[in-house]
Amino acid sequence: MASTTNAKKEVIDFLWEWAEINGEWAKLLLDNILTSSSCLTQQERITIFQYFLQSLKLHSGLPSINIVKPIYTNSNKSIKISTLSEVTGVNRLAKNQTINFSENVTVVYGENGTGKTGYSRILKALGFSYETSGTIHPNVYNPSVELKSAKIDFEANGIKKSFLWTGANRSIDLDSISVFNNHCVAISLSDRQLVVTPIGFELFNLVTDELNALTLLLTSEKQKYKTTIDWISILTPNTPQYTYISKLSKSSLITDLKTISNFDEECKNRLAAKVTELNALNKALIEATLRELRLKAAEINNVLSKIKKTESVINHSSWENLHTWKEDIKQLENQSQKGLKEIVESYNIEFYTSTEFLSFITSAENYIKILSKVDYPQEEDTCIFCKQTLDNESKNLIANYRTLLNDTAQAKLNELKGKINHFKAEVIYLDANIKLSQAIWGYDAEGNILQTVELQNYNIELNKLKDLIVTDKTQVPDFIIDYVHYIQLLDDKKLDITELITKHHNDLNDIAAKEAELIAEINELKDRKTLFSKYSEIIQTIENHKISSTLNNSSSFNTRSISLKTTEAREELIRQNFNSIFKTELAAFRKSHLNIDLNFATDRGNSKVQQRVKSHILTEILSEGEQKAIALSEFLTELQLDNVSSTVIFDDPVNSLDHHLIDDFSRRIITLSKSRQVIIFTHSILLFNSLLYFKSLPVHKELFFVFYNSKNEHETTGVIDSADEINTVKTYIGKINVLINGPKNRPEVEMAEDGYGYLRSAIELCVEHEIFNGTVKRYQKNVALTQFIKVDGQLLDANKEKLNEIFERCCGYIKGHSNPMEIHNDPSLTDLNRDFTEFKTIRSLFSP
Repeated sequence: MASTTNAKKEVIDFLWEWAEINGEWAKLLLDNILTSSSCLTQQERITIFQYFLQSLKLHSGLPSINIVKPIYTNSNKSIKISTLSEVTGVNRLAKNQTINFSENVTVVYGENGTGKTGYSRILKALGFSYETSGTIHPNVYNPSVELKSAKIDFEANGIKKSFLWTGANRSIDLDSISVFNNHCVAISLSDRQLVVTPIGFELFNLVTDELNALTLLLTSEKQKYKTTIDWISILTPNTPQYTYISKLSKSSLITDLKTISNFDEECKNRLAAKVTELNALNKALIEATLRELRLKAAEINNVLSKIKKTESVINHSSWENLHTWKEDIKQLENQSQKGLKEIVESYNIEFYTSTEFLSFITSAENYIKILSKVDYPQEEDTCIFCKQTLDNESKNLIANYRTLLNDTAQAKLNELKGKINHFKAEVIYLDANIKLSQAIWGYDAEGNILQTVELQNYNIELNKLKDLIVTDKTQVPDFIIDYVHYIQLLDDKKLDITELITKHHNDLNDIAAKEAELIAEINELKDRKTLFSKYSEIIQTIENHKISSTLNNSSSFNTRSISLKTTEAREELIRQNFNSIFKTELAAFRKSHLNIDLNFATDRGNSKVQQRVKSHILTEILSEGEQKAIALSEFLTELQLDNVSSTVIFDDPVNSLDHHLIDDFSRRIITLSKSRQVIIFTHSILLFNSLLYFKSLPVHKELFFVFYNSKNEHETTGVIDSADEINTVKTYIGKINVLINGPKNRPEVEMAEDGYGYLRSAIELCVEHEIFNGTVKRYQKNVALTQFIKVDGQLLDANKEKLNEIFERCCGYIKGHSNPMEIHNDPSLTDLNRDFTEFKTIRSLFSP
């Protein structure tokens, strides 16, 4: 956006200082911006970027340029909206409505909810405002959603144009129109950016935008210079070549590269020789032998474990114990048989020495114990098996059995037998079939694993002993296994194998060291060969690192430098201009006594403003009316910082303002309309009549005013009518004529009540404007005494009683009035027509 005041030349001075510091490319950038007053083309940016590269010695061939500080020629821009029409899909706004805007002041009046803000929202969507948020919704009460659209006819610098708004698109011409609404107050009084670009300061914004665009070119340029080596993975870590490539930078020495990348015929032959030597090392054979020896050692340990287990079970001590146990059992059994014989001989019991008999009486005893019959048999006891009565001889026999069976000798006998059985169980599980699975003693003639004679003899001897023990053979063996012999045999063999393992392990370590040495030499030679083949690529990558470092270290396109210049310019230009204009605007609203501290800052080249009262936020200190007056003053101040003469829209601007400030606002807006088109949407009758009054003053006869009334019809809002004055006698006469002569689609009483309400208003306005000739008007402060002398007193005296009678009747019939039950009667359209006719007759006397 161009500027029109002397401040612009001062801005040029600041920008030229910045350009001289940065060199030819910056001067060319500034010159191009001043020439076009807009964003540069991509080709222009590329040319500037090439001059930047040339300044870094990264480009050549461009001719030297000699640009002197340019003189800026300002251009003005004037926007005036002619009509707003063809609105669809916006809130509940009615279709087929057209608002023709005056070139100075247009006022659209209407009560709350009559569609004024809907029209304002369309215009705000096209321009700018403190309030940048807000969504325009369709009629949310109607399920059929229409697409948003509106037609705006306007003039740009005197050229007629049209724009079809679709809800999301914008016009570059209309983006300069500004809107002030109630939401703007809180936003205006907060810390914020200026909503308009101060005169000349759009150049800072353009330079900032172009620096950001050049930054993108710089980023793209950096990407051209590859600084990574993709094939580093084929090198071996820790080789000199790998270390050099992994640390590649602008500081990498070419001499070092030559040293580690030389690969001549000698290197080629040495690589082949080292590979052959490595292949000759039989490391795998030694490793296989070691595995075999470790398996043999493990099997010897297993066999030793089995023999030692046998020794712990079968030995001289355990054999003697077995013999002793058997002798003791024989003695105890003889004693038991002797006692039993003495008991049963007199009873002629057969086979009492058999095992079955002994088992029988023992089971009976155990059963008696289960029954808990400790003293069985008693006098009254019966046989535990058949429940028959026991005679005395039977009882004595049973008692003797029990005495014999419960003797301690029997318990000792059971204990000894248990020990023998346990010993047998241990013997049974001893391994008497040891067979080698590893060739510890080599192989026989057929190639089978050799089973040593010693271990075969061991198996035979152990099997004989197991047989003697398990089958209860009584003979004492003439041998016990010579465990020491067998264990010594295996220990000796284990020692031999251990020594072999140690020897082969040492051999393997020697081979491993040699192998590692050969592999290291081979890897170094292979990596040397790789670098030899990639030499040119590495040289280019080092060069790329140098270029990238130069580009990365350049801060020429950083917007901080231009922000600092903006700050300097703001301190010298904006602060003084803004403060001066702001004080003038405050005076227009009679708020000069409010000491507002204004502070300015810069954010990425954009000017910011902060406002305080004694270090406090304004909204915490001031009244709503004071806040509105200051917000309006700031808004009007910012408009004067811009050189564009574009439409200004106010949506309900005087909420919270008293009638004095409303008049002040009217005066200020009318003055503003001389340089900018002003559109006002309001529900304030005070503001409407204030503007209507000022319009009538001779001093404003050269200005054009248009007044509209926005109202609702059925389910739609925003129905536009002309409204040079909202309340006129003619308006209400027309409404009464519709009720009397129009369709009768409502109850007569209801229509008559509405008619009497209109007639009452018509009488009031007739008295105010026609009988008293506007001597005193509602909502207006002055008394027109020059009109007072025109009042016809005789005519007034002749008609005042009749007119008052009609008025009283209207008051009794209107909907807002109720009468006592005993005098209540409903009005009719006939009554209304009669009173209406009489009113028109009286009115004609005062308004021929």
